Amino acid sequence: MTVVLPESPGKELAKPLKGGVFVLFWLVALALWIIAPHMTDPRWGAFLIDSGIVFASVGFAAQSITWLRPFRNTLAFGFLALGLFALGDFLEITALVYFLRMFVPFVALLSPLYATVGKVKVWYS
Repeated sequence: MTVVLPESPGKELAKPLKGGVFVLFWLVALALWIIAPHMTDPRWGAFLIDSGIVFASVGFAAQSITWLRPFRNTLAFGFLALGLFALGDFLEITALVYFLRMFVPFVALLSPLYATVGKVKVWYS
């Protein structure tokens, strides 16, 4: 049986870039979490905390991303999550906010899992 491997999905992501994104996004998340309790409007405080969740999740997921295209997709979905958090926090859509607070970190945790599973060797007969 012949196995044809797909071509590479594009340009490989440099390890210093992945580490830099991890550190920078976690610093942004920590800064947002420190600033949030001092906001006078509770909706802004909730949005800053939720934005910190997005930045921390994208930074965590960036460590296991190998190619540039999935990294761009991760950043795009991070911006989408920020928009949905803004919609949920400022319009007070509680169900959307709580769903995103669970879903965004869950998806970020799947990234290292898929990277590990992708390295597992499969025997072909």
